[in-house]
Amino acid sequence: MKSVLKWVIWLYIAAACAYIFYEWYSYTGLYRLAAEWQLEHYGSYQLKLTLIVPLVVLLAPAAVLVSLTGMQDQLRSATQGGGSPALFAVLGALAVAVAAGAGWYGYVKSMETVDVESFDLSKGDTPRSTHVTITGIARTEYIVEFGRKSSDTTMLDRYIPLTPANWRPGEPLVYFMKTNATAYMPPGGGGMVMLSPRTPAFQITTQSGVLIRDGLPGPVGEHYHKNKLALASPPILLDLAYGADVKPFFVTAGVSGVLGFLMLFAAGAAALRQRRQEI
Repeated sequence: MKSVLKWVIWLYIAAACAYIFYEWYSYTGLYRLAAEWQLEHYGSYQLKLTLIVPLVVLLAPAAVLVSLTGMQDQLRSATQGGGSPALFAVLGALAVAVAAGAGWYGYVKSMETVDVESFDLSKGDTPRSTHVTITGIARTEYIVEFGRKSSDTTMLDRYIPLTPANWRPGEPLVYFMKTNATAYMPPGGGGMVMLSPRTPAFQITTQSGVLIRDGLPGPVGEHYHKNKLALASPPILLDLAYGADVKPFFVTAGVSGVLGFLMLFAAGAAALRQRRQEI
C-alpha cells in the first residue's frame, strides 16, 4: 500500500510542477492571484516569488500526507536509490522528443515569409491575417502599464487601446497594442509623441505585429473593468515583440529540453549506482 502511495505522491509533485508552469504561461490560477495581489499593492510583481508561493501551496498537501503516513524514510531512500533507470530514460527521451519537435516547428515557422496586412479601423476593415499593421486612434488616456520584476530589473509593458475615429466612451474596446516603447515616431516623419496618459489621443500607424485573440493579461483587463470600461469578448492584442507568434514553441522546447536532460542524467546516475551495488 505504501509503495502505491509513494508513486501517487511523486506523480502529484510532478503534476503540481507542470501545473505551475501552465499557470505561468497562461497567466491563470494561483499564479495569477499571487501576481495580481502584488500588482495591487506594489504596482509590479516578482517573477520568482510568484512562482514559489503557488508551488508551496500546491505541495503542502503532499507534505502533510507524507508526514501523516510516516513515509519520510521511504521517500528519502527512494531518492537516494535513484529510482528506476528505465523509467527515467523513457521519460527523458519523451521530453527530448517534445523539445526537438517544438523547437523544429518553431524554427520552421519563424523562417516562413509572411505577408503583413495593413488595415484601418476607421474604415471598418477586418484583418484576414495575424501579421498586421493597424491604423487607428491611440486612446492614450486609457494606457495601462504592466510591470514584471526579475532580479533587479523591472520590465514595463504598455497596453494602449486602438479604436476607430468615431469610437465613443461606453463602446467596447476591441484592439490593444502592446509595446515597451515610451514614445511613438510617425513612419512618415514628424514630431515624436510620448506614450503617456497625459498625451491627447492621436492617430497612429503601428509597426508590424502579431494579433493574439484574448491576449490581454488578467491585471490589464481587471483595470479596465474596475474603471467601468467595456471590453470586447474576446479583446484582441497586437503584440509588437519580434517572434511573438513562435514564442510558445520555443518556450515549450526550452522547458522540455531541460527536463529531458535532467531525467536522462538521473537515469545514467541510477544505472551507475545499481552497477556499483551489484559489484
